[in-house]
Amino acid sequence: MRSSRITLFILAAATIACVIPYGGAGRADRDELEMTVWGMPFEDRLFRDVYARGFEERVQGATIRYDRYDESIIDKYFAWHVVGRGPDVMRIRITDYHTFVARGMIADLQRFIDDPTLGLSAEEQQDFTPSIWALLEVDGSRYALPQDNAQYGLYYNRAIFARYRELHPDDPVAFPDASWTWDDLREAARKLAIVDERGNYIQYGMDFTLWSWPFMTFLAQAGGKLWDEEKAMTLIDSPAGLEALQLIVDLLPHSASMRSLSGVGSASGPDKLFAGGQTAMMLDGSWRAPDLERSNPGLDYAIAPLPRFREKAVVSGSVLWSISAHSDNQEMAWRMIRWMTGREMSLAYWDLLRVAPPARVSVMQSEAFRSTPGLVDEDGRVWVHPMPREDFEAKAAWLLDAVTPDDRGLLPGFVPVAPYQKDLEDAIDAMLKRAVSPGRTESLEELLRRAADSVHQIIDRDRRARGLPAVERGRR
Repeated sequence: MRSSRITLFILAAATIACVIPYGGAGRADRDELEMTVWGMPFEDRLFRDVYARGFEERVQGATIRYDRYDESIIDKYFAWHVVGRGPDVMRIRITDYHTFVARGMIADLQRFIDDPTLGLSAEEQQDFTPSIWALLEVDGSRYALPQDNAQYGLYYNRAIFARYRELHPDDPVAFPDASWTWDDLREAARKLAIVDERGNYIQYGMDFTLWSWPFMTFLAQAGGKLWDEEKAMTLIDSPAGLEALQLIVDLLPHSASMRSLSGVGSASGPDKLFAGGQTAMMLDGSWRAPDLERSNPGLDYAIAPLPRFREKAVVSGSVLWSISAHSDNQEMAWRMIRWMTGREMSLAYWDLLRVAPPARVSVMQSEAFRSTPGLVDEDGRVWVHPMPREDFEAKAAWLLDAVTPDDRGLLPGFVPVAPYQKDLEDAIDAMLKRAVSPGRTESLEELLRRAADSVHQIIDRDRRARGLPAVERGRR
């Protein structure tokens, strides 16, 4: 039933998929909305054909001017705001959300949320992923609605594990599961790596892209925090930060190269080596699964929750729908983003793209979440492979772990956001590259201090520009 409905949306829109360039605010037609997104061309099948065209069918007289960009759209949002323009319906990242709010770029939605006719009931508000919904509150108001909850997980090649067990029946390595710890990860990475007589890796035990997400994950699992309560001092240069950084360095001998984000998608990137069956385990986001299946439909892989240490923590992200502060049709735009983030369209998001679970708890807990029809164009080209019900345990059940309370009632999933979060993540990226560089002379403690100091310098420079004193920080 779900597949048939979505197919009808797509087929009905196939002949009217004309993209009209962004035209700015100040239109006379108050039933026309401008909608901007970023993504791959095939994602138009959801954002344009299901969301934009579906809303036009739903609301008589409504017209959507749709445009897709790459991620440079974030820079365009800033530029448009400076000249008093902005799309009515804006797709944004949660990491940019607080900056957009602080600069007055997006509209306060609280009056719509609280509206007895147009708004969200208490039940609907509670249905959004709690950790994300809480982060969106700024001084009693919210300025966006969440679309998804992208998560970080442990991918593993089941065939490699099976071969190892056949060759080492007295020393087997079990498939990863929710009980795994850091020690299990280290040991499995060591055992599953194969090195020839010259020291060259024939098979990698572990690999992942070298960027901020693995460090932030391990920091939280070690009991550490990214920021103090005021978000004016980073706490990465702590004992927990040292443990997190040491784990990454420990895993390095068993990985391909711990490449940076610039290597993702290259012929030798961690994703390509894993897709080619050369790597036993890989840390990556929920968005990687459809890409792996396009690259190698026969790959025998599964995904497990992240290993734990002192804490059970899962780093995650989110994309949001917001409305430009310059929109002259905010009520219509609200009706659209409310509909797109409702249960039915949240399920369509998962059904077609499967890059991240929707930010609706009830959808994730539903039977409909456990299979997807995929996305195939009229020529038979598969953009997103279907996920049959029998694959759910291997491919998607792990996603429930982040939104399932632990024995203290706490959710493992967390979204790292703060006014200077991007600066912190840039500093972490640079720190990690130095930490794994051959011939490194600095201690890990020194690298952590330098990364923290670089972020504090940015914060204090910004404060001086606003006529504020530098933050007083004591060395821990």
